[in-house]
Amino acid sequence: MPRSFAALRIFAAAALAMMLAPAAASAQITLKIADSFPKGHVIYDMVVDVMIPALEEGGKIKVQYFPANQLGQMRDIIEAARTGVADIAYVAPGVVSGRMPASNLLSLPGQFESGEHLARVFTRVAAGALKQEYDRLGIRIIAASGTPPYQIFTRNKQVRLPADARGLKLRGGGGDADDFMRELGISVINLPASQMYESLQKGVIDGAAYLQATAAANHLQEVTKYATEGAPLMSLLALYFVDQQRFNGFPPDIQAIILKAGEKFAIAMGAEYDRRDRDAKSIFTAAGGQVNTLTPAEIRAWQDSYRDAPEKMIAKLEGRGFRYVRDVYAELQSARGAIRPSN
Repeated sequence: MPRSFAALRIFAAAALAMMLAPAAASAQITLKIADSFPKGHVIYDMVVDVMIPALEEGGKIKVQYFPANQLGQMRDIIEAARTGVADIAYVAPGVVSGRMPASNLLSLPGQFESGEHLARVFTRVAAGALKQEYDRLGIRIIAASGTPPYQIFTRNKQVRLPADARGLKLRGGGGDADDFMRELGISVINLPASQMYESLQKGVIDGAAYLQATAAANHLQEVTKYATEGAPLMSLLALYFVDQQRFNGFPPDIQAIILKAGEKFAIAMGAEYDRRDRDAKSIFTAAGGQVNTLTPAEIRAWQDSYRDAPEKMIAKLEGRGFRYVRDVYAELQSARGAIRPSN
């Protein structure tokens, strides 16, 4: 009898465990996404239309989205993710000065023809020499994408050649990749995109290095008259990440969902940036703006103006003690050669 009772207890415990296991496995978790983008921005739309549906597909994850710096400024976002204020967060390497120095190599001018190209190349190099940069910060990159090349928007002066921009006060893209603009005699002003409109309106700056894809979201067509087209300038690298310890604590199925959603989002975002950059010119011209398409000779003049920018940036970062940047740049060039832009 005691033996039968013991067997019954074991059977009951096993049955209870089997009943509870599916419930535990199917328990929904909530993830908070934080970034800096206003409604109508291409990245905001891609988070809503691509990332969130991909995360919530299957019902294991519920997403709460906090755009427009609702959970804090970008300079503090890595700590915000570490303390659980946000689970998935956006950061631009150029804004967190000194914390992602080698990542800014991808923002050097003339390297990428499209945002989708940048996204695919970064996905290749992020697991190589660049990974130590994120390991040091204790973060796991889940999505990385980028923009097509920036163009120059100006209030009053047309810019076609590097010499035309000399002496202008322009809002830059951020970080060390702006150095080539300074060497051209441009006064680079670093300020958030949210402050561009007022700064242009009041004449605090003469223009901005920016994109047609997102110009309308910041109403640049109301405060600028001219924009270049075809200038092979810098691209912006956009990263979404999770705190590494937080990521390690997720069950394997949740980790897989997050990584798959991030990859889908990254490629879609790059492609959407490219599409809007092509299509949004009509908004600028409808408001009275003039888009100046550069000739092949003018494009070459820009390329010649920053030919030594990569070596100068590498030497600058090596002088700060970041000895791995040259390896990152070599891997970047190898990946660029292997991954061609989509037509």
